[in-house]
Amino acid sequence: MIKPIKIYKSSAGSGKTYTLSKNYIRLALKNRNNFKKILAVTFTNKAAEEMKSRILEMIDTISSGEDKNLIIELSKFYGSSPQEISIRAKKLKTNILHNYSYFNVTTIDSFFYSIIQSFTRDLKFKGKYNIEMDLEFVINEVVSSFLADLKKEDKITKWLTDFSRERIKSGKDFLIDGELKNITKNLFTEQYKSLPKSTGKTTYRDKIAKLRKFIITTKKKFEKDAITISSELIRLINENSYDEKDFSYGLSGVFGFIYKNSKGEIKYPSKRILACFKDPDKWVNKKKPERDNILKIIECDLINLFNKLINHYDSSFKLYNSSQEINNNLYTYGILSELDLRVTRYREDNNVILISDISELLYEVIKDEFIPFLFEKVGNTYSHYLIDEFQDTSLLQWKNFIRLISDSVASGHENIFVGDTKQSIYRWRGSNSKIMDSEIESFFTRDIIELKSLNKNWRSTEEIIKFNNNIFSNISNYFEDDSMVDNLSIKFNSDIIQEIRDDKKGDGYVEVNFREKGNDKLDFVNSFLIDSINKIQDNGFSAGDIGIIVRDNKEANIIAGILSYQAEIDTYYDYGFVSADALEINTSPIVNFFLSTFRYLKNFKDRLSLSEILHFYHTYIIKSDDVIHYSLSNEDKLKLLPDSFTKNKLKISRLPIYELVEELIRVFKLNLIPSQIPYLKAFQDIIIEYKTLQGEESSSFLEWWDKNGKRKLNMTPQENEIQIITIHKSKGLEFSNVILPFFDWDLDNVGGGNREKIIWVDLLKYNDEFDFHFPIKYKRNERNSIFNMYYHNERIKAYEDNINLMYVSFTRPKDNLFILAGEQRNEIKNVSDLLYNILRKNNKKNSFKYGCISKKKPLPNSLSNSLLSYPSFSWRERLIIKTTEDKTLNIDNIERGKILHDILSEIENINDYNEKISRALKNKKIKINEFKLLDDLYKNKNFIRFFNPEFNSYNEIEILSDSGNVYRLDRVVETDNSVYVLDYKTGKINKEDHSKYLKKLELYMTLLQSIYDKKIKGYLVYIDLNKILND
Repeated sequence: MIKPIKIYKSSAGSGKTYTLSKNYIRLALKNRNNFKKILAVTFTNKAAEEMKSRILEMIDTISSGEDKNLIIELSKFYGSSPQEISIRAKKLKTNILHNYSYFNVTTIDSFFYSIIQSFTRDLKFKGKYNIEMDLEFVINEVVSSFLADLKKEDKITKWLTDFSRERIKSGKDFLIDGELKNITKNLFTEQYKSLPKSTGKTTYRDKIAKLRKFIITTKKKFEKDAITISSELIRLINENSYDEKDFSYGLSGVFGFIYKNSKGEIKYPSKRILACFKDPDKWVNKKKPERDNILKIIECDLINLFNKLINHYDSSFKLYNSSQEINNNLYTYGILSELDLRVTRYREDNNVILISDISELLYEVIKDEFIPFLFEKVGNTYSHYLIDEFQDTSLLQWKNFIRLISDSVASGHENIFVGDTKQSIYRWRGSNSKIMDSEIESFFTRDIIELKSLNKNWRSTEEIIKFNNNIFSNISNYFEDDSMVDNLSIKFNSDIIQEIRDDKKGDGYVEVNFREKGNDKLDFVNSFLIDSINKIQDNGFSAGDIGIIVRDNKEANIIAGILSYQAEIDTYYDYGFVSADALEINTSPIVNFFLSTFRYLKNFKDRLSLSEILHFYHTYIIKSDDVIHYSLSNEDKLKLLPDSFTKNKLKISRLPIYELVEELIRVFKLNLIPSQIPYLKAFQDIIIEYKTLQGEESSSFLEWWDKNGKRKLNMTPQENEIQIITIHKSKGLEFSNVILPFFDWDLDNVGGGNREKIIWVDLLKYNDEFDFHFPIKYKRNERNSIFNMYYHNERIKAYEDNINLMYVSFTRPKDNLFILAGEQRNEIKNVSDLLYNILRKNNKKNSFKYGCISKKKPLPNSLSNSLLSYPSFSWRERLIIKTTEDKTLNIDNIERGKILHDILSEIENINDYNEKISRALKNKKIKINEFKLLDDLYKNKNFIRFFNPEFNSYNEIEILSDSGNVYRLDRVVETDNSVYVLDYKTGKINKEDHSKYLKKLELYMTLLQSIYDKKIKGYLVYIDLNKILND
């Protein structure tokens, strides 16, 4: 009997997406329209699209009879023949494509939003409303209005002053707008939204006033009693003519503790002081001549009073200390409360629902709703729910699904959840892995749940799997806290051992290096990183086979800097990289060159800007650092720059902004600096944005840039470039080779970067007067607080989070793993310490190596195809470069000629020709006949000469003619003396068509002649005939 709830616990690389896709197909094959009754949800649009693609691909392999094992499995399940299953699969594919809107594989937010839209009236919204997706924008607006409305005498101004002082004390800058934006993010978390809403007329200012009164009363009472007792002790000591010299440790011992208390210096007694409790012997040094007399006074007069002082601390210090914690966080509470009011006002003024509101709103809609009626309003009825990444589900999301799933279960339908609690790394956005671990059984009875474990690793080689099995099966043995040991044991000791595929046995390599003590960390990172990349490429892998995984954007920036520099000085190895996390545009040398040039063109007397221009030109273009230019006059500096800039600077300065940038690229040959090309492309996009928003005027760009220039460089992953990626973004990805250059983050890191973790505590638990929650900042080692349990629970969760990050990063590689950890240390404070203690056991070494580096057989003629140059033309040319990054080839709906055109348009030069056409064949974009045609062209010397990597070449460019018409040229090749244009054709030569093609080719040549001051030649390439003609 099939149980209605099936949970797959899947370790990394165990085929989670395959399992979910297989189960989707199994349910969808039940009948013609059953796929319409299945809802599969995941957490990102990218993951949803990938799952859709995977399902359709698997349906293809079933309908074609290719996946025999899956066909047999499905035929057994349905009691049908394999042929019948293949026929059903073919019909299923047709049904999905013809009813694609019912192919419900989506994100949780999108699904919830679709329901919200159907219940607008129930939610009492007036008129039209929009969903605001960009929380960053909202936060910026709210914080800006908050700061703009400040008044000098207002309480909020005082709170901000306290806030700034606290930052300065912590060694941070006093600029608070960034930190205000950070703490505002707390208002959008599920933790905050789940707090009870205030009722009645009491405002947050009333609550703060009440808290202040409590704090003052508690402080005065504790300090008064401590001062009274300790002052009496000092009086008795003085009365007997003794002072600090007569007591052990003087002012740092028991006398000092009593004396400081008498002056109102309150501090919890140390172990040394507590040792004196009820033990007079600890008060006086044994060698003291008057020891016996002092002991008598202690025993008769002092010890009872001292014990009273210690008992006072024992009974009241926690409350006193906690009141000070509350006092230290009053400004945080006040600021957050005020910002919360402004977020509410923003919603009302702009008539929007924030994306973070959707789960909460939906819960209000469906908690009492009759499910069939709900589906009637939504317009679809779901019988089966499939949840991907189940460990990342938040409690509120789960509560919303419970009603739907319960209805499905009651109807006898099957529901499937897949996840891995070891990969739960999104607690900061509300995910709750305990739902999957244990709490699901509090919602459904155990007898209707089927648990399955996916234990075979399909991703990694033997050495990597063995390494991870060893590390994570032992991890709970290295902690003493019982709660932590229990949590880690449940997560890592259960089903942690992964099986190794037969074809992966004997392969793989893991290298772990610990930094030597006392040496510069970044020097180690630099040498380790470059050495690892070189080793990998020496063994046949390309740059695109490498993933460098880091903890945060700051580390990503460091790695990007190292690789950029290395790419300039070492051309033997490929250090081309891509990263969505690393690159801030305003840190780029080429962007700063543009800014300096804009400043100089605005003011020709600006010596500093001219020096910066000259420095960049000689460092990156001329590659000469022997020019001492800062002492030169402006006139002498100009002589060291290109004549075309020096002689035409006035003319250039008057150009519209976009044309100005194009002219600078051409004049300074900025398109020939490989490490700067991503920044160059991004900067031009920003220029277009500026032009759209502000117009053509270049003089005001610098002012606009100061406000809008700080942003990340978005880079699209390329096939043959190293990826720099954070652990969070690497989840779900795999790389042949993984390098971890900064494996030393704290286990107790709860905030991420410099952000402080805010915990909301229920004050009602400690005092009946305060029936609300209050924010306190997490403290690592605070014991004397009534909030201890909150701190302890947060610490355990932080350790789990960071061990999960460790697990995710260790399980990304397929073949080789390189780790640079911190210094060797027995005390476990960070992930490096933990790894060292597990590995060292009886073997204290700096380096651990397991297996041999896996080798990869290189593809023929495959070298780096990183972008080494970037096309740029004179500002007068009006030339548009059309990229093909988003182009997809589909054999079902694109004619053969178009496919061949597209494949040729992806080929940069001879070095990637074979690779591209081989991949097209492998991916079934072309058949063997088309492959042979393209391969024959490769062997044709008259054709392949246009793919020389030494020439500048551009595929699929569009030229705008003076009449406004756009013409697309298949390939343009620029040599020292000539420019060639190729026009690809398929089929046989037809006299009439051939004549038309030649006329069009002549037009292309004419257009190019207006751009280039070189000889222009054109050729028709007949692919089917393997002929290259120019007449």
